[in-house]
Formats: sequence, C-alpha cells, structure tokens
Amino acid sequence: MKIHYFPQALIALAMMFLVWSCGADPNIESARLALVQQDFEEVIKAADAAIQANPESGDGYYYKGVAYASMAAEKPADQRVDDYSQARKFLIEARKRYEEQEVTSNEARNLNEILVETWGYEHNMGVQPLSDDIISSPEDSLMLSRHHFINATTINPDSVLSFNLLAEVNFALGNYEEAEEITRSIIYEMEMGDLYNYYRLAFFLIENQRDDEAIALLLEARDIYPDEIEIVQEIANAYLRSGKTDEALEVVQELIERDPENPQYRLVYATQVYQLVQEIDDQIRVMHDEVYDMSREIRQKAREPGANQQEIERMIEEMEAKQAEANEMINESFRFSDMAKEELLLALESDPDNVDVHATLGIVFQNRGALMQDKRNMTEDMDEAEKFDRQAREYLEMSIPHYEKAAELEPDNLEHWRSLFRVYTNLGMTEEAERAQERSGL
Repeated sequence: MKIHYFPQALIALAMMFLVWSCGADPNIESARLALVQQDFEEVIKAADAAIQANPESGDGYYYKGVAYASMAAEKPADQRVDDYSQARKFLIEARKRYEEQEVTSNEARNLNEILVETWGYEHNMGVQPLSDDIISSPEDSLMLSRHHFINATTINPDSVLSFNLLAEVNFALGNYEEAEEITRSIIYEMEMGDLYNYYRLAFFLIENQRDDEAIALLLEARDIYPDEIEIVQEIANAYLRSGKTDEALEVVQELIERDPENPQYRLVYATQVYQLVQEIDDQIRVMHDEVYDMSREIRQKAREPGANQQEIERMIEEMEAKQAEANEMINESFRFSDMAKEELLLALESDPDNVDVHATLGIVFQNRGALMQDKRNMTEDMDEAEKFDRQAREYLEMSIPHYEKAAELEPDNLEHWRSLFRVYTNLGMTEEAERAQERSGL
C-alpha cells in the first residue's frame, strides 16, 4: 500500500501548471506531468534533462527534490533516510537559485512548505507511538519513533525539537553514547542549545557514571546563565553524588553571598544541606535495623543451653559499637539540619509567607522527631526512653506551626494536610488529625 502524505494541493498545483504554463521548458512540463501520475522515476529523469539544459534554473532541482521526498513516503520508515537526504539536497539547491534570481514562481513559494510539511509528518509520526513518559514506552514503539525522528532531522537538520526527542528515545533504548552525541551536537555544533540541553547532557553523563564531566558541563552552563538558580542546584546535586559535600555547599553559598536578602537562595542552600541530612538519616535507620537484629540475636544466644558468655559479650560490644556509630551520625545529622534550619529561619525574616520555607522547616522538625523516636525504640533504659520520647514530641510540635502555615498559604496542596495528619496522629491529637485527614484526601 502506498503512503502519500504530501498535501493534495501539491498535485493540484502541478495540474494547474499543465494548463497555464504554455511555453515553459518541456522537460519541466514532463516532470510535472510525471508527478501528477506519481511516476517519480520519470520525474527525476525529466528533471535531470532540465538541469542539463539549464543548470542555472531552480525548477529541475525542485522537481527532483519533490520526487525523492515522494519516493521516501512509499518506503518503510527505516528505509527513507537516503531519499530524504537527496530530497533536501536538491530542494536546498533549488531554493538557492530561486533566491539568487529572485524567482517568485509557485515552485519557489511552495518549496519551504514542502520541507516543513515533510518534517512535520515525520516528527508527528515519531511522537505518536511514545508514552507520556518516554522511558516507559515499549521497545518496538521506541524503535519506530527513532526511525521517524531520524527522518525528520534528515529533511530538517535545524529542528532542535526533533533532535531532542531523538536523544531521549535513544536514551530510553539504552543508546547512551548516541543520546550524548546528539545533545552535544545541539549545543556545540548547531549552537542552538539552551539550558534544557545542558541539563539533559549532564544527566546522560551522570547516568554513565561520569560525574566529573557533568560537573564541568554544569559549571560551563552557569557561566552562560549566571542568574539561573536551578543550575546551582544541579551542580550541588552532582557534587553530592560524587561525595564532594564541601564543594556542594560552597557553590550554593555563593548564591547567598551574591544576594544575602534573597530568601530563595537561602531556601536552595537549606534544601541542599537537607539532602545530606536525609542521606545520613537513611544510613542511621539501616544501622538501627542492624542493631535491632543484633540485639535479638544476642537474646536468642543467651537463652541457648550452654551459651558461650564470651561470644555473647563480644556480640554486645559489636552492637554497642554500632549504636555508638549511629549516635555519632545522629549528631552529624543534627549539625547539618541546624545549618538548614538557620538558613530557613533567615529566609522567613525576609519572606514570612514563603510556603516552601515553611514546608521545609516542617520536614526538618518532623524528621528530627522521627530520629528521636528511633532512639527511644532502641534503648532498654526506661529513663532514656522517656527522655527521647519527650524530645521527639517537642520536635513534632515544632513542625506543626510551619505545616499549618503552609496549609494556610496553599489550602489545596494535599501534601501539607497529609504531613499535618501524620504529625497530629503521632501526637495523639485526634480531632486535629481527623480534620487534616478530611482535607488530605486520605
């Protein structure tokens, strides 16, 4: 089955030429007639004769380009590139002659439309098989899209949109080097890249375990876009992934030094610091689980007949060492969260109704409470357990005003209400928890 996607107006236009173009080049007339008959090989033959007879005329190149584009349409998507490459070459050659000679014929006027229509068809056919989340698209859909986007970028190598999607499809297919190469080309060869392209290229590098290259790229982007906060966040994230904590904090601190009164900069800094806190807290929870398992194993050993007391004492020492290490990490977590809290409170002085600052402060205090609850659960000393429980409640209570303010400022944000529901429930505030639950959609 033949697939013809060029506008029907193109064939109608060719038919009109047959009627109105008396006295024109007979080779061009033959090319037009062959186009109407969809005999594209004959179109090329007639166009070649026209070019040989009058190399300075653009019409022969025009019809030759149209013929190759039309032949491409008859082939499967993965077999069109060569014809599209030829089509573009001849259409661009025709346009050059039309512009040099200031030709205003129908061919000259329609040439750009043919290029755009052809590109648009291939681009849209590339988009069609993809899921909203490209990475989750089926492999056969990704392969089909890849062919169409290659076709689109062949007929229109200036289309950043098609190249961007081609890079994403290649990445989803696991063609990481090709995705990187395309994005580099957009930035450095086409010189048409924007901040998005820098972000995506950095992402491709990071996914390929090349964090240092990603950092260098993002630092380059920061020089080009010095006022974009997101770049600083991306650089800091890349430093954190590389384990370069000091560099991560330093690069964000530069923002604050640039404008100490800007609450957004302080929020960015606090957010970066708190990422460290969350990573530390995750490690603490793993260690607490290990301590719990060690404690249970010790109790089981102790109940066994003829238990080896020395072995039990050794196990207790290991458990206590693990708990001591977890306690040190808790102190480290608190040190970083104090830094985040300080920046957030300073941000509130400049912008007391900043919902993001309030929400983040709520998280800081709530997570501190959760850590103290973990400590309470790990101790067998009743006095210590009571102390940790009291401290946990104090931190949870400190989170409430900030979550409540965030919910007041953004009453339709369900996450604020869900946070309040969890805190109220934890503190036994039944009525408040029920109201928050109603608003949270839970």
